[in-house]
Amino acid sequence: MKKHHQILLPIVFFCFQSAVLAAENDPPPNAEMDLLITAQQYQEAYDLGAANLGEWEGEPEFDFLYGLAALESGNPNESVFALERVAATSTDAVLRERARLELARAYFVTNNLTASENLFNAVLETNPPQNVQQNIQAFLQLIEARQNAQSPSVNWSLSSIIGNDDNINSATDNGLIDTPLIGQIELNQDGQQTDDSFTNTTVSMAYKYPFTRNRSLDLTVNLMHLDNFTTDQFDIDNLRGEVAYNWGDEVNRFKHGLTASKVNLDQNGFQKSFALNSSWQHAGNNGWYQSISGSYTQVRYDTSNGGTLNDLRDVDQVLITGGLTKIAGAYTHSLNLYHADESPEAATGGDHNGREFTGLAYSVMYRLNAQHTPYLRASVQDVNHDSEHPVFFNTKRSDNTESITLGWFWQAARNLMVTGEAGYTDNDSDIVLFDYSKFKYQVGFRYQF
Repeated sequence: MKKHHQILLPIVFFCFQSAVLAAENDPPPNAEMDLLITAQQYQEAYDLGAANLGEWEGEPEFDFLYGLAALESGNPNESVFALERVAATSTDAVLRERARLELARAYFVTNNLTASENLFNAVLETNPPQNVQQNIQAFLQLIEARQNAQSPSVNWSLSSIIGNDDNINSATDNGLIDTPLIGQIELNQDGQQTDDSFTNTTVSMAYKYPFTRNRSLDLTVNLMHLDNFTTDQFDIDNLRGEVAYNWGDEVNRFKHGLTASKVNLDQNGFQKSFALNSSWQHAGNNGWYQSISGSYTQVRYDTSNGGTLNDLRDVDQVLITGGLTKIAGAYTHSLNLYHADESPEAATGGDHNGREFTGLAYSVMYRLNAQHTPYLRASVQDVNHDSEHPVFFNTKRSDNTESITLGWFWQAARNLMVTGEAGYTDNDSDIVLFDYSKFKYQVGFRYQF
């Protein structure tokens, strides 16, 4: 079960190597870019900067000129990335303040109104020249007007991946299982580890109705289809919808929502759920963020199509999650601790489906540049069931799950992200029937309309 650890470890080290340094004998094209910007040839300046981005990204003056050219040529997202680097790292006070001013303007163009307002006010506190103050006040008035006149919005996205999973049904690779009641039994092929390739496609819609600048009603709908190439019985269709009320400011945000989902397995009804959830997010100082969320979910299994005993699997779940995030330069670290209790709905016969589980998940993203972000995720989870299994009646099931995933985000265009990842999961159970491991890899894209 550990055979894929040797595959992943060298990949981890390879993907997190530092970018190659620019050659010392080739100076950045700052003078040429400055001349083009002065002549208002912004697109030419942007193209020149983009051609040299791989070599000189991170050099403050180059980043400033590239960010300014990007902003003036209609590439505000690229401008934000470049100017954020200058504002955070430049040791030249004058250049740093110029970058902050242009960054505030870039935030405004990208409709990040809160960040734009905060940064404009921060620049005002430095008592800039009178003409700069007048320009800032004009932007602040525009921001206030836009915030007070925000209109409903609808966004769509399409994502699709293709990959391979050497255990699509998360099943044991053992063909023979010893049971205390009837001795050794032979599992049919459906109950054993199954290798298959797959595609997974999701269409998402997000509707936002703002009441004020700090309060909104959000509606999201996701439709997902998982298609295994050769094993139809594990194909999944999932329709999920959520309506949520969001409120708060740039420091504290709150969300209270209702979620419903319907899952079909091989085009047949399998599971439905309904959840109440609430969360709090806090933006601290020095790149620290904290969050707490809680949910109550009713999970109900379909009893048609011969599954008359499926209702014994019905549970009510209470889940609490605490999160901590730290942004440190190009790195973003996230740590989440969660605990859940699932109580069986059936009065008798389903006690063994009740369980408690606790997990810890860590992830790190490293922003190589504006386009490329590798990431690493690792998690552990401990599960303890409430009572003895009806077949393995001498044992209360207990599982320990470990997983590691390595992936890459490539922002190929403003609305297009290309992704790739590989992951390994190992589940150790004290009931051998539930002992399994899997290795999964995939590539895909996400396009926002």
